[in-house]
Amino acid sequence: MAIAEGRREVAIQGGDLPEILLPTNCPGCGIALETEELRSHNYVCLNCGHHFRLAADVWIPLIADRGSWQERWSDVRSHDLLNWTVPKPYQETVERLLEDGLNEALRTGTCTLANKPIWLATFDFQFVGGTLSIVAGERLARGLEQAASSGTPYVLVSASGGARMQEGVLALMQLAKVNAAVGRLHSSGVPFFSVLTDPTFGGTAASIALLGDINIAEPGAAIGFTGPRVIKQATYADLPPGFQSAEFQMAHGQVDMVVPRTELRPLLAHLLEMYS
Repeated sequence: MAIAEGRREVAIQGGDLPEILLPTNCPGCGIALETEELRSHNYVCLNCGHHFRLAADVWIPLIADRGSWQERWSDVRSHDLLNWTVPKPYQETVERLLEDGLNEALRTGTCTLANKPIWLATFDFQFVGGTLSIVAGERLARGLEQAASSGTPYVLVSASGGARMQEGVLALMQLAKVNAAVGRLHSSGVPFFSVLTDPTFGGTAASIALLGDINIAEPGAAIGFTGPRVIKQATYADLPPGFQSAEFQMAHGQVDMVVPRTELRPLLAHLLEMYS
């Protein structure tokens, strides 16, 4: 299938996306925002191309064919195993987010994209900064393992600040667990396409997000391991212009392509066709 044909067959699904809370003006160019127009353009500013951050409940209908999403392991929930109380009780934070309708920092399940079956996992930055927790790591590992055993391509959308400090070493253990599951996926020969959005940092970037067969970044996304302020404070070095931006990472070989969100779904459909 030629990529032009794929673009005709795989329409942008902006009209199907839920509404999100938006500022009055675009942070990129300052123009007044029209919610419906922005939603029809997959929440990308038509004037300057600013990509607004999306929650998991927006990413899922953006990528999955209508009505095909089947979520898995949504009943696996976080618990405060360390009795974390600073600056406020961790369990209280989790319960409040669950009451707000969020479901952990990562959701995963199966769906189709252009009628091809995939495993889809997407981080949610609204849930404790998209941090990799015990539950998020478990959901990732289970999905990766099932993708490897079934031969179903795996698509990941990342937006994360790294491992969840409120779960301590137990969260850090997820990095090794997830990384091992990625290794098994690679060994099985199953395609893995990673989409990096703003921001993708820390252990999430190191253990899975930058390890796809093809790493795709959104324009302007901040991607790295340690944040630039921490690096500058530790090294006293002057960082190069655009340091850790998606474009900087592509120029230095960390990501394979920078793709506008409006072109992402047709591109993924084309890659699925090529790799199958």
